[in-house]
Amino acid sequence: MQEIELKFQIPEGALKAIRAEFTRLNAGQNTDLRLRASYFDTPERHLAAARMALRVRQEGPDWVQTLKAGGSNTMMRLEDNQPAQAPAHGQPIRADLGRHAGTPAQEALERVLNWSMAQDPQGRHTGLVELYGTDITRTRALVTIGAGTLFEGVVELALDLGQIHSGPLSVPVRELEIESVSGHPMAVILAGRDWVARHGLWLDTQTKAHRGDRLAREAAAQQAPSDAHSGAAKPQAHITPARPAKVKLDSTMEQAWRAGVETCLEHITGNLSELGNTPASTREAAYELRLGLRRLRTLGRLWAPTPWALPASSMDKARSLSRQLGYWRDQEALAWLPEKLRAAGGPALPLPCPAPPPNLPADVVALARSGLATDLCLDMLAALLVPERPANAPHAELLPWLSARLTNWTTRCARHAHGFSKAPDAELHQLRKRGKRLRLAAAIYAPLWSDKAFRRHERALKNALDTLGHVQDEVVAHAWYSQQAQQAPQALFALDWLQGRRKGLRKKAQRAWQRWLKLNSPW
Repeated sequence: MQEIELKFQIPEGALKAIRAEFTRLNAGQNTDLRLRASYFDTPERHLAAARMALRVRQEGPDWVQTLKAGGSNTMMRLEDNQPAQAPAHGQPIRADLGRHAGTPAQEALERVLNWSMAQDPQGRHTGLVELYGTDITRTRALVTIGAGTLFEGVVELALDLGQIHSGPLSVPVRELEIESVSGHPMAVILAGRDWVARHGLWLDTQTKAHRGDRLAREAAAQQAPSDAHSGAAKPQAHITPARPAKVKLDSTMEQAWRAGVETCLEHITGNLSELGNTPASTREAAYELRLGLRRLRTLGRLWAPTPWALPASSMDKARSLSRQLGYWRDQEALAWLPEKLRAAGGPALPLPCPAPPPNLPADVVALARSGLATDLCLDMLAALLVPERPANAPHAELLPWLSARLTNWTTRCARHAHGFSKAPDAELHQLRKRGKRLRLAAAIYAPLWSDKAFRRHERALKNALDTLGHVQDEVVAHAWYSQQAQQAPQALFALDWLQGRRKGLRKKAQRAWQRWLKLNSPW
């Protein structure tokens, strides 16, 4: 079956108020349920790589075996629950794959584990081992949301407190899950918005299985011999890359729009969750998050003149988050400059940085946990559940419409690129912005184009954008040092040095754009 739920992390400071609210919701009669689970995978993590999790869990007096898999978006997951038996006294907990016989879960397990139920009914020869476990106390409450409205629904609130453990390591669990029980699924989002606003929760798409797998890798790395050839599974940052939309040549406009939103949402929420859970991986995840926000803004601009236009307020939120991330990105991108200037004989001056934008979070992790970031993701989920467009929206064929749209964007880029040599910095900045939009929009719908032509065009446009990016970075640096020179005349050295590089950088970028101009677009 497919479940509709959202999961939020709870700041430690909000836990007391949330526990008190659950007591109020249950009229002081909270009935806590102890949930102890063992999670299974192969040593090579075949299930984790397929975004699946297999667990055997004790739920009070009952035992349940569950296979979970990713659904079409952040809010939906596939889940198959089957009754299980308690292990015999003194015996370890084991997974029995045969319990999923005759379900879609059986097909998924056979495909991912190369398992044959006929030859190995219980899956004993698949290599499954217990990698980690959880010990959770769950408190539930049923709440009616949106009573008397179109979005009325009953949701289950589940407060999960406890730990995930693997070997000697453990991490705490403080989560609120909101799941649809009956009525309109939009009630889940409405409830989520309410709890986020009142308690500062933040959306997290990483499951307990994901966190457990990371912990198991850390435990294995600590326990393994120190030599490089031990083969221990090293913990790694879980970066969610940009993926193209799942579209086909015969997809409708509706299907293409939905697929575009879903791939952008997966990209954004995956990296927001990584940043919020694993601060050590901020650099890679922050880059992907910036890219995800740019892709979403590009998608919004692409569909703006259609009935599938994304809400303007949501695009404002994406723009604000991009601006905040851009402040840190510019400093990181230009961090090499002070040392380079000193090596060229200049004075030892720190990199001058402008004042931060309003309401800038303390760091990238705080941004990932911010109400603004969570609110944007809930906006996109709401758009997927309840698209705001007239019932009689005109129907057009996807490929001709999209090709015409991208051809128009290509023409605008080409017009600016032809005048590259005489264009002022502001126009080159516009060219880069338009080129980025073209590249991202084409990549989102890459399955619709000839692969060979698309790859050739993609490489040429990326190179053109990268070389122009170097020009723009140093234009930004020149503006920063110009401000600094008003109080520190030594900064004039930096201005002269940067100005001396400008002509060469522009020439290199111009050549890259000329190469792009010679190509035919894939659409």
